[in-house]
Amino acid sequence: MLASSIGWILVVSGVITAVAGLAALLFPRLFLWLAFEADCPPGSQFFVQHWGVLIFVVGALIVYSAHIPAVRAPVLAAAAIEKSAIGLLVFFGPIRRTRCMTTLAIGDGVFAILYVGYLAGL
Repeated sequence: MLASSIGWILVVSGVITAVAGLAALLFPRLFLWLAFEADCPPGSQFFVQHWGVLIFVVGALIVYSAHIPAVRAPVLAAAAIEKSAIGLLVFFGPIRRTRCMTTLAIGDGVFAILYVGYLAGL
């Protein structure tokens, strides 16, 4: 079932992921405020921007894997781990959950489930 739809699922989820990464890279203070409702303490802007680059790269690789099936399995495995980690950290980590972070974690969780389902042959 997922195999017939995986191309557009990967493009859509990859673009959403890449845009979120670009937002963190280009607007780190706004991203930190929207996601965590926190001000950007000195020095943290660098880490938010670096995080944004990493998120962007994961998104770009997801889109790439939509068109190049040979790289799909390792890319989706890595993306599923990254997206699951966000969900686990948001729901079970020490940070106070915000509405934005909850929404992002749920979205990433859905994408991770789709990726694992595809890899499992569902």
